[in-house]
Amino acid sequence: MIQQFATLEPATLETAKPRRTILITNTHTQLRDLPRELLRHTELIIHANSGYDHFEAEHDLWKDIPLVIGHAVRAQAVAEYSLTALFHGFAELPRHLVWQKDRTWDRALLAGQSVWVFGYGHIGRIVADTLSVLGMEVTVVDPYVKKCPHRCLKDWREGSVEDAAAVIAALSLNSTSRHLFNEDFFRSLSKKTLFINGARGKLVDEEALKAYLLANPEAFAFLDVFEREPFAEDWHAFPQVWKTSHIAGVEKDLDDKIISFTREVLSDFLRLELPAFTERYHNELLQNKWIEGALI
Repeated sequence: MIQQFATLEPATLETAKPRRTILITNTHTQLRDLPRELLRHTELIIHANSGYDHFEAEHDLWKDIPLVIGHAVRAQAVAEYSLTALFHGFAELPRHLVWQKDRTWDRALLAGQSVWVFGYGHIGRIVADTLSVLGMEVTVVDPYVKKCPHRCLKDWREGSVEDAAAVIAALSLNSTSRHLFNEDFFRSLSKKTLFINGARGKLVDEEALKAYLLANPEAFAFLDVFEREPFAEDWHAFPQVWKTSHIAGVEKDLDDKIISFTREVLSDFLRLELPAFTERYHNELLQNKWIEGALI
């Protein structure tokens, strides 16, 4: 779960003379489980995985250690999951075994329809900008966004979410966004909204989503993440839900991209002075995602 650069093996950390350390972590790394001596001599943490919500409760341990996040490593893959789900949810591509003389296709175009994208980070930006080019009426909901070429709201209650043909979650999980999609939210949707979540399972109050789907048989959901994983068997009772197993960010070149990102960060850290390094990685430093006691 943890690799070390220019340091000692974990078994000897408690008793051996400490060295300058760089930690390379993943989603399963718990900083509180690591020897404090190791963290005291850590000069950099590289977290090439895009998920970082588990670091929120450990802010006291990493706040003084530059922590670089690989935001962009999985962004394209997760964005494409959301777009694929949207296309699939709006119109299934017909397959003609013989020539159809009437040449009809009962579908509505995306252009002109309303889509709400929650979060305008690396993933949300790709999704929102792409759908805008396709002619959809894009509303972005992000309390931290400072500049946005779309209709932007700080809170979903500022607009008319009942007009949304589709809702796409593309935001991070923190103490302020947990169960953002709750009973109040789902009660405000139309009777046939398409809901897509490839972000974080705990953004959604699943009982509220289930109640919405039961009350609105024309509504549909694509879920790649869940409050509890693996997903519970009771989801099988919902034909309006297309379930996948937390694979939105997975693609065949992922390992190579993680290695390349880590190598680049290591190289820059070793050759640059700290001020130049932190300036270069300003957008990737977790310290700059800590806003008002939460990770955005």
